[in-house]
Amino acid sequence: MNLLPPARTGRWLAWCAGYALMVWLLLIVHRFVLLGNEPNLTLGVRWALLALVFSGIINGFGWLGARLVWFFSTAGIVLGICLMYIYTYREMSGWEDLAGFLTFLICTAGGFVLGLIVEGGRMLVQYLHRR
Repeated sequence: MNLLPPARTGRWLAWCAGYALMVWLLLIVHRFVLLGNEPNLTLGVRWALLALVFSGIINGFGWLGARLVWFFSTAGIVLGICLMYIYTYREMSGWEDLAGFLTFLICTAGGFVLGLIVEGGRMLVQYLHRR
């Protein structure tokens, strides 16, 4: 994880913006290209806000130095987007968009919670070694 910026530096703001842009583009591609829906400005703004919230939370933890939370949350988002794309091609009679989005949210939340648990365990081990 040497590619991540050091904790509490201004480069995390650039990471946050790039991260949000990447997640937003992947969500837009899913909705408007893979599912074939008509482009909608309102929905595009909602996806952008969702991507900004995810990016702000995840990169905020990275800024604080919780790199494991960042890593596991990012892994959850990547897994969730991959599964969401896979559900697009299943014949679910119109439910593939909802099933894919719920899978994306579950994987994202699961990655975040797993990251919190692992980071908390790492901090506990460090604390116990200091005593």
